[in-house]
Amino acid sequence: MLIASFFIIITACDPQKTIPSENVKPKQNELHPKENVNQSSLQLDEMMKSAQNGMVKDCSFTVMDSTIKQVKAEWGEPDHVDQAGMGSYATFSKKNIVFGYNKAGEIFDVRSYANDLKEITYEMVVKSLGQPTQVRDNNNDQIYVYEAANGIQLKIIIPKNKQFIDHISVFNTKRAEVPNSKYDYILDVKGYSNQLTASAWEKMLNWRKQIVLFAKGQENVYINGPNRQQVALTFDDGPDGVITPAIIDILTKYHVKGNFFFIGSKVLDHPDVVKKAFNNGDLVLNHSYHHVELTKLGKEDIRTEIDKAGKTIKSVIGKEPAIIRTPYGDTDAQVASVSKQEGYSIVLWSIDTLDWSQKDSTNIVKNVVDNIRNGDIILMHSDSDKSETKKALPLLIEELQKRNFEIVDLETMLNVKAYK
Repeated sequence: MLIASFFIIITACDPQKTIPSENVKPKQNELHPKENVNQSSLQLDEMMKSAQNGMVKDCSFTVMDSTIKQVKAEWGEPDHVDQAGMGSYATFSKKNIVFGYNKAGEIFDVRSYANDLKEITYEMVVKSLGQPTQVRDNNNDQIYVYEAANGIQLKIIIPKNKQFIDHISVFNTKRAEVPNSKYDYILDVKGYSNQLTASAWEKMLNWRKQIVLFAKGQENVYINGPNRQQVALTFDDGPDGVITPAIIDILTKYHVKGNFFFIGSKVLDHPDVVKKAFNNGDLVLNHSYHHVELTKLGKEDIRTEIDKAGKTIKSVIGKEPAIIRTPYGDTDAQVASVSKQEGYSIVLWSIDTLDWSQKDSTNIVKNVVDNIRNGDIILMHSDSDKSETKKALPLLIEELQKRNFEIVDLETMLNVKAYK
């Protein structure tokens, strides 16, 4: 059998007591007498290089940025899935690959059971890679751990009663940490404008408090992402013919993805801009058809606003969104219920740049950098009077990258479908 049982699946993921490597080396007379040192050395060098990139040989999915959803889209359903240690393990027998993934669907462990591994001994490993950082004694196996890159481990698993490798594991220690549930990690909404009256500011603060409390009890309403060093840049109220395409170009220049909540009634006025965002890899999402307060509508009118905008976007890009941002953040139980029935997640924000109020690039940047936290969803706008937002965006991206925040799309951050 190429793929080990549930017991073997556990062996490379559960932390064990670290012991000195010299105490657990196989005896010399147990080593294969006719090993091909040169061939094994090349193979092990290739193994380490692949691990440094978060992958194993003959598998393009990585522990850096792949998800089990992406694997299933390309390879189909796994032969079976087991719960073990830090997450779930999906076995693809024909590929000789097992993926470990966390609750967010992020792959943190890729294991290879390739046949050519069965010809490599511990002695060959040490000759090529040196002494392991750790050696773990786990029931019937010895697990030899090498640090491949920052947070990425290469684990080599050799059964105690055998001479040769059984399988290897490339393991992302950061992703292996179980991400916080959306119910456990909800941020307060931040951002300030000196252009708001005292009463308007008080009203905004009250809305912020109420919407956070509301989101805590709603399965499909998000204020922010998990407690990881990621942020999402979102842009409402487009498309237009000037600001939106300029923002798309800036995102492209910095190799980051944005999230555009487009108003349905504007989409057919600027179909080329909508296609540009989609073709760039940015998410094209729903912001209702007429940009009205949905809580003031009846159930069927809410449904029409959502459905009409979604179908209009689909007519341009060929896909209907599965994420909506309610205009003004105006959301209640009925809006959440109808959105869920229509197959939508509602994504609001945890930082409001207030680029619609204090239209000043300095304040836009300040609202973000003074408040930035893990998992923040940042609200900006891309309609025609947001030239200061366009001006602020490069400065904002550079500062976030300087602080080592990964800028991602909402599908990646929240592990929800972007499109139906």
